[in-house]
Amino acid sequence: MWGDGVKGKLQYWEQTAKASWEHFVATGQIKGDIRSFVTQSWLRCKAHGLNPRLCNKTSVVDRYELESRLQQNAALMAVVLPIMKELQAFVKDSGFMTLFADRDGVILEIMSDENLKEAGKERNLVIGGVWREKEAGTAGIGLAIVLAQPVQIVGAEHYHQADHEMTCSSAPIFDPGGQLLGILNMSGLTRLTHSHTLGMVAAAAKAISNQLRIAEDHRQIWLSNQYLKTVIESIADGVVAIDAGGHILEINSEAAKILAISTAGARGKTIQELLDGQPLLAKVATRGKTVTDREIFIDTRRGRIHCHITAQPIVLEDDKVAGAVATLKGIKKLHKVVNQISGAEARFVFSDIVGQSPVMLRTIHLAQVAARSMSTVLIQGESGTGKELFAQAIHTASSPGQPFVAINCAAIPETLIESELFGYEGGAFTGASRNGRPGKFELANGGTIFLDEIGEMPLNIQAVLLRVLQERCIQRIGGVRSIPVNVRILAATNKNLALEARQGNFRQDLYYRLNIFKIDVPPLRARIDDIALLVDHFVSCMAVRYNKSVRGVSQPVLKKLQEYSWPGNIRQLENVLERALNFADGPLIEEQHLPDFLQEEIDHSPSRPDTRPTTMNLDSCEQRLINDALRQTGERQKAAELLGISRSTLYRRLKKYGMEDAFK
Repeated sequence: MWGDGVKGKLQYWEQTAKASWEHFVATGQIKGDIRSFVTQSWLRCKAHGLNPRLCNKTSVVDRYELESRLQQNAALMAVVLPIMKELQAFVKDSGFMTLFADRDGVILEIMSDENLKEAGKERNLVIGGVWREKEAGTAGIGLAIVLAQPVQIVGAEHYHQADHEMTCSSAPIFDPGGQLLGILNMSGLTRLTHSHTLGMVAAAAKAISNQLRIAEDHRQIWLSNQYLKTVIESIADGVVAIDAGGHILEINSEAAKILAISTAGARGKTIQELLDGQPLLAKVATRGKTVTDREIFIDTRRGRIHCHITAQPIVLEDDKVAGAVATLKGIKKLHKVVNQISGAEARFVFSDIVGQSPVMLRTIHLAQVAARSMSTVLIQGESGTGKELFAQAIHTASSPGQPFVAINCAAIPETLIESELFGYEGGAFTGASRNGRPGKFELANGGTIFLDEIGEMPLNIQAVLLRVLQERCIQRIGGVRSIPVNVRILAATNKNLALEARQGNFRQDLYYRLNIFKIDVPPLRARIDDIALLVDHFVSCMAVRYNKSVRGVSQPVLKKLQEYSWPGNIRQLENVLERALNFADGPLIEEQHLPDFLQEEIDHSPSRPDTRPTTMNLDSCEQRLINDALRQTGERQKAAELLGISRSTLYRRLKKYGMEDAFK
């Protein structure tokens, strides 16, 4: 630009720039071959009222503002200073100084020989000096700010005459978003002018901008990683990410808890190493096959873990599988969630039902057949025979993992049972939540609803239930829309519903709808052979629960237990054994540990239960059961609990049989 040597540069300055400057100062007119951005700057400086012939000093910010600007640009200065040092070292003792100014033209750093620093003080070319165009005139720093591009100002191109002996090369520094951060400048005497100086400064400024962009990229990656870790950690399910080799890249605390490992100890290790060869995740990570809500058992060094897993492969643009991300749900947590929603838990399976007598084996087989269909099931049996145990086993076998909602129709007041079953809309009645509430049928959607003591359901609610069975949809109280529900109904009763229907106490059409699959659970007196099995089961469980060393019952005790009629059935047997176990102080439960009523019943009973008249009707059996329960417990509340019915139901039975004054 200036020619190949110093002579060409000086000739340009003396003949062209100097002449143009003199003409402009004298006339205010532009004349000569001068670069347009320089002349435009002269015109702006003139408009600002700057005197080109006076040697004015630029302003300098005070100490407090300088400290504030240094703090604001600390991160930028950390990148700029090393490059400035390298740049200044390259031109050391050559008559040049290196400067850095912020976006407002305030000089924040100067590197130069001491003699140059002293010379610069005459024009406040010092740290804190303000070199904006409107104050310092046409110069490298101010013009680079205006143009936002590298620029070299030589000699008389400067607006102020005092700067005509200087040449300055400046280049802007930008952040990754393209915003101006500051100006890198190199200044020296005019006779030292060389076009390579500008290229060197521009390259250094670009290197700073690139380094800032890389630093920002790293910061964004780190920030994204922190966000990702926080999101993963906030997920209620366990989350595990692995690479194609099965190495754990990330794991949240919930997954570590489910797998019984630590998050720090898991990262970097392989799934196979931690989970004793569990191949499922490794297959997802290598074959790219998605797994959705699969129930698995994982053998770890700390035991077997039962959970549900969903795994998604990570697939790159070239369809190559790079790893997988899996979510884990511990089975206990799933059960807890279902309990929170439905208020019940289906935890029993058919293997939990104790009994080897022929009548019990037939009943279990019938229930297993029922579990293979989705038909409505009616479970009949006396109180305490284990009707809900059968209901849960049927549900678990047919709909594992789905909601199981149980509701005792006898325990809910008649005025509330409809809202409990079918829910209500907001404001449907006084005291109703303004947001409304789903009923048990909605909560059981996709699973099972168990209607215990359905014989106690009011007739008007029976009509609504019949409509639900027919239409497979419900309508909330106060609502107008029908809500589809996919619910299997299991119903239970200790009544003879066929007789109740004939007497008008139960809707015949609903009975026929419920009686698709009927299961009669036998009373304990009809399965005497199972008492020994039940005793062993209850005693072993209770001994662990209460930390007792009792391992069974003596033969005389077993004989007495087999001779008793058990009006409260299995529930009563369990209660008797629990009481006896608390009194036992040896390895066996002895006769003296049994309650007095059991001794009296057996001692005064002339015959076994199976020798009773076969013509005994249902009312007489029920009356006898109530008498036995009242005599055993001594009060109505406990008798109702023993019989497995509500207190209000017991009161109705007492009134029916003229026993209102019994045990008041």
